[in-house]
Amino acid sequence: MKKATRKALSMVLIMITMLTLFGQSAFALTGEQPENISQDILDEMQKTDDHVYDAIAKTQEKAEKEKEKGNKSQEEFEEYLDHLIAKLLEKTERKVDKVIEKAAAEGVKPGKEFIEVEICDRTVDVDPFYAH
Repeated sequence: MKKATRKALSMVLIMITMLTLFGQSAFALTGEQPENISQDILDEMQKTDDHVYDAIAKTQEKAEKEKEKGNKSQEEFEEYLDHLIAKLLEKTERKVDKVIEKAAAEGVKPGKEFIEVEICDRTVDVDPFYAH
């Protein structure tokens, strides 16, 4: 019973996190922009934001599953969590940087806006972006 309750609570927290993340896109156009921003760039920016949020959700899920298994010592789990977070940050940073370069070539001035994400009781700043 205790395990089922813990599992249900974890799933509810993951769902709330996903709704919060997907409900509000970090992508926004503000300030002065060239009037002829291509739809391809806008689509690619949105697709990249979606990719970042998906990567965050997958990382949270992997961390929760490993925590529930409980087959690692606290130190091993912390190392595993460090590795997961580093991998997430590397992947999202690389993806965002590629799109920023493409958008800058078209005159859009994208920037990074870090959001706080909870991964197994750790707060991590991840960077979907916005155009300004």
